[in-house]
Amino acid sequence: MQFFVYFTLKEGESMAPPSPEGMAKMGKFMEKSFNSGKIVATGQLPRKTTQVQLDQGKFSISDGPFIEGKELIPGFTVISADSKEEAIEWVKELRECMGDGVLKMAQLSATSQDDLC
Repeated sequence: MQFFVYFTLKEGESMAPPSPEGMAKMGKFMEKSFNSGKIVATGQLPRKTTQVQLDQGKFSISDGPFIEGKELIPGFTVISADSKEEAIEWVKELRECMGDGVLKMAQLSATSQDDLC
């Protein structure tokens, strides 16, 4: 099972930089979780994105800030776990490294090649 873990910020809101202790704790957590195969990927979703649109057989490509809404997703992690409970334990440790705040998680649905087209 894989879980998409993320946090949100309101538009215009920013995060305080982590303390040196927090950075050290996060470094140890990342090393342990990547080496164990529990964290599959981490990253961020920027406001500026590229949009690929197909309309009546013709493609149009445009760049712009298409991520709208009151909450942005500045960071995410994909966790591989055998159960939701195991994923929660990893997410609790991740949140502890980050400090106070909220992390949200959702189980990713498995998709096979047959499901795509």
